[in-house]
Amino acid sequence: MIRSIADNDWPVILNIQAAVYPNITPETETVLRSKLILGPQTCLTLTDQQNCVVGYCLAHPWSRNPAGLHTVYQPSSQPQLLYIHDMAIAPEYAGKRLGSQVVKYLQLWANKQGYKEMSLVSLKQAVGYWQRHGFKPHNYVIDETQYGTGACYMLKQI
Repeated sequence: MIRSIADNDWPVILNIQAAVYPNITPETETVLRSKLILGPQTCLTLTDQQNCVVGYCLAHPWSRNPAGLHTVYQPSSQPQLLYIHDMAIAPEYAGKRLGSQVVKYLQLWANKQGYKEMSLVSLKQAVGYWQRHGFKPHNYVIDETQYGTGACYMLKQI
């Protein structure tokens, strides 16, 4: 099930972040919570049948330039698209198409808001995953000290 993030979800979100991104400095809870302020309707959790959090997505309206990691931003005064800041599924739930459900949910939401594009920064190992969801690499220099070598800015037309 996809639902909004509840206050008591943050410890699990931080654990999933640590499990999924072992080679990247984790973002703090303060930084992650700030995304909820930017996108209260598009920062989501995924839950199993027992309502336990098994994944999360932090997405928000944004400009075409990607947001960096480890930064608390103010809302964009003129958002141009929906930006997926982070999406992670607990490793034991990988391969169950939960991420695909979230991408569809976000695309419907973005379309209703009148956005024509979605964007994200993909880690090198996930570029193929995002391409299967219609995202295409876009020429934009990514700070590899934050995202790792081979990270890629990607756009999807909706």
